[in-house]
Parts: sequence; structure tokens; C-alpha cells
Amino acid sequence: MSYDPLKVRERGRRAAAPILLAASLLCLTISTRSLVGLPERVGVTVLGFFQKGFSALGGFVSDTLDSIAELRRLRRDYDELSAKLERFTAMERGMADLRAENGRLKEQLGFAQGEAGYERIAARIVAKDPGNLYSTIVIDKGVESGIRKNMPIVAFQDGIEGLVGRVVEAGLGTSLVVPLYDQSSYVACRLVNERHEGLVAGSGGADDPLVMRFVKKRAKDEVQFGDLVSTSGYESVYPPDIAVGRVKRVRVLEYQTSVEIDLDPVLDFSRIEYVFAFKPLSARPAGEGGGGTP
Repeated sequence: MSYDPLKVRERGRRAAAPILLAASLLCLTISTRSLVGLPERVGVTVLGFFQKGFSALGGFVSDTLDSIAELRRLRRDYDELSAKLERFTAMERGMADLRAENGRLKEQLGFAQGEAGYERIAARIVAKDPGNLYSTIVIDKGVESGIRKNMPIVAFQDGIEGLVGRVVEAGLGTSLVVPLYDQSSYVACRLVNERHEGLVAGSGGADDPLVMRFVKKRAKDEVQFGDLVSTSGYESVYPPDIAVGRVKRVRVLEYQTSVEIDLDPVLDFSRIEYVFAFKPLSARPAGEGGGGTP
């Protein structure tokens, strides 16, 4: 049942009407000296009793009606404040998202002003295509922005510069990147502390470890869990000293002169939003060479 303060007030007025009418008749009787035969003290006492009662009743009815009106006003104010609170909460969430986005962009901007010898072309990941021959990542920059085939792609995450992969196809406005964890990806790397070298390949999935192969067998006594592996720079594709992964496990292969090292990537690929293509400053201008190697 719906609650209507106006109807309640109307019912209160109707209930009070007979009582007030009776009080009026009593006062009229007293004022016309119909109680002349009664002692004066008794008459005054009776009159005072009824007057107090009627006054209290009238005050109760009036207070009740005022309380109902006040409750109605409070309910209206509550609804208005609830709506304002909901709007402010939504605005606060939006501001928090903007602050987080601003922080990420500032971090990327600081990274973009780094290493000399390369122009860093900022791009954003717009799609991922695990159904292709490669587990490709699509970025929103292409030949028009200076992107070329085989350009290395890096990202800056949690204060670490990490390798994402390389460009395998450059279109006008978008490009395809094969990530580091793909099985077709091979990168010449070294252990940063021990300086042992090897070739890092993907295992086929972002959640699978990278594998560093062809590491000399004597490295098994020197490599420690968590040691950093970075690019060696011996290839023309990848610049040196870009972090790739950290040592997870060393596997000694019998009858082999080398060991295999499982690595955890330094980047969480599921959280990457912005990347940078490394373009050597000696590369040809953006309008030349189609999608070829710079």
C-alpha cells in the first residue's frame, strides 16, 4: 500500500471535527450559564478539565499533521541527496580512471624521451588475434607514422623497459606485431650478470615460459633464480640491453654441451596498452620503401 501524507492529514482532520464540535457545544452551554445550578468551583473544574483535554488533543493532532509534513519533506530531501551522492560517486570513479590513465601516459612519455640513436614511435594496442598463424598483436600505427617491417616493439611497465616483439607486417595505419612468446620468435640474448649468451624463443602462449637455448653448460653453476636476461644486440633487429625475462629454472640436458633456461617474461602481456617501435635515426623517411625492412 502506498503512503500518502495528504490523505493521512485529511483523515486526521475528519476525525478531529466531531471532537471539536462537541467542545464547541460544551463551551456554548457553559457560556450561556446552563450550569448555573452547579457550584461555581465544580463548574470551573469541569470546564478546566475539558479545556485542557481539548487543548492537548488539538495540539496532538496539529503536531501529528506537522510531523507527517516534515517526514514528507525529509523523504524528498533524502531522495535528492541520494541522487547527488550517486552522481558524485560516478564522478569520483571517472576522476580515478583519468588519474590512472594520466599516470600511465606520463610514465610512457618519460620512457619515450630515452635512449639516443633511436626514434621511438608511440602506438596503442588495438587488437589481438590468437587465431592467426602468429599470435599477433595489432597496433594503431603503420607506414604513415614511420613503422616498418621487423622494427622491434618494446613497452615500459612498472619501471622496466621490456621487449614485446617485432613488426611482421606494416599497413598504412595499423601494423601486426608477433609477440616474444610466439613459437616463431627468436631473440639473441645474454644473462646480464653472468654474460652467458643464448637464443630465446617463445613457447606459444603468453602464460608459458620463454626458453633460452644454447647456453654453455658451465653456466648451470653460476645462474641464479631471478637473474635478468636482456637482448645482446648482436642482431640488426633488436637493440642491446632490452629486458626479456628472468630465470625461472635451469634444465641440464644429458649428452648435450648446453643447458636450457626457462624464463618468466618481464612484461605482463595481458596488461600492456601502449608500446613503442624502435626506429633507428639513420632509417629512411616514412614515405619510402613500402612495408620493407628499414
